Amino acid sequence: MNSLKTLLADRFLIIVIALSILVSTTTLIMFVSSGTIERKNSSLKEQLKEMETLKEELIQIKDVVESKEKKIGLIKISGVVPALEQTLNSLGIEAKVIKPLEKKTIKEFIEEDAEVQIENIDLNTIVNLFYTIENSPIPLKIKGAAIKTTFDKPDKFTLGLMVSFISK
Repeated sequence: MNSLKTLLADRFLIIVIALSILVSTTTLIMFVSSGTIERKNSSLKEQLKEMETLKEELIQIKDVVESKEKKIGLIKISGVVPALEQTLNSLGIEAKVIKPLEKKTIKEFIEEDAEVQIENIDLNTIVNLFYTIENSPIPLKIKGAAIKTTFDKPDKFTLGLMVSFISK
């Protein structure tokens, strides 16, 4: 009977030791994996902050683009003549001649040239026109300009322009 008690006590002791080893091993594994998970979590939080910052920048850029599109009344300008007419109409200028010239393909862009002739225009309006063309969101480029005075009105001019419209 004594040997049976010792055998049971030894088994109980072995089971307690095995369970304590199992619990300590499990605790150690959980501790190590929780540290890894915390590092991953902090890394993901940083990435989320970066994404939110980029999202805000993207929204700002989108707003600027929409503003520019509204500014030019983006009705899909189909060529150099409508682009020039829209620019001239915004300043209240009427051209005597708007003559489309040649189209050139440069890489993925198309450059359309036009000749514009405006009569009886004053110097201030010419400067305003140049400023509007240079700062307009419509992709226009002045390639050449000729200004001639008139005999009957020395303060009025005849303006000849060579303008390019660039599109995709």
